[in-house]
Amino acid sequence: DGLSSRISLVGRTITPLAINGYRYYKSDGSIASKENIKNTEIKINVRFAFKEKFINGDFRRVSLGTKWPVVQVNYSKSLPDAFRGEYDYQKVVFKLSDRIRLVSLLGYTDYTAEIGQIYGAVPYPLMELHGGNETYVYDELSYNMMKYYEFASDKYAAVGFFHHFEGLLFNKIPLIKKLKWREVVTCKALWGTVNDRNRRTMIFPSSLHALGNEPYVEMSAGIENIFKIFRVDALWRTTYKRAGFFDNFGVKFGFQLAF
Repeated sequence: DGLSSRISLVGRTITPLAINGYRYYKSDGSIASKENIKNTEIKINVRFAFKEKFINGDFRRVSLGTKWPVVQVNYSKSLPDAFRGEYDYQKVVFKLSDRIRLVSLLGYTDYTAEIGQIYGAVPYPLMELHGGNETYVYDELSYNMMKYYEFASDKYAAVGFFHHFEGLLFNKIPLIKKLKWREVVTCKALWGTVNDRNRRTMIFPSSLHALGNEPYVEMSAGIENIFKIFRVDALWRTTYKRAGFFDNFGVKFGFQLAF
């Protein structure tokens, strides 16, 4: 009960838009270019959520969650020379998520943890391109102060903490209490590396980087349950700071239903 799995076959042709082609080093040290990347891989996902409850519809079902941690393992294997695939590698990703409520008065904490590694030589478009977000809409699954395609890794670890106070402070302010606003704070951290072999497989564009010795960290403080559907967050980028103030600080809006 709670164990599910999925297997898929994925074929992709990746073509750059802003540049003429992907540049790489030839065996003699000279630089060549290719118009696109072709890749085929088979993916296996195994997910275990003990005693998870669902609402079933005619074509889909919606999860109501579980009181236990949710564990996922993703395994990918490329198929070189199959369906025009060009690369030979394996990728393993382990994910863990859960909700902790130690004292109901203090609210609850959602957390996520993820580690992954790629075995074999791959170009940067097939590495883990950590999800940035340059829009004004808050995205819980992305790094909201990270630029698009700013960091890539072939081995990485990430954690995220999201604490919902459920009105611990606002409920003590008479006028604010009637609005039923709720406080929320978050913290995300990311560690990653790129080995020398993958650095030479394809030349990184100037805007893309590998993480160094310190992790990428961003934090936020926000208000949720605004009119039951809105959320506003102030975000700070605390490491790998950029030159502009608004590259390290931002305000984003979100939509979420609160019951």
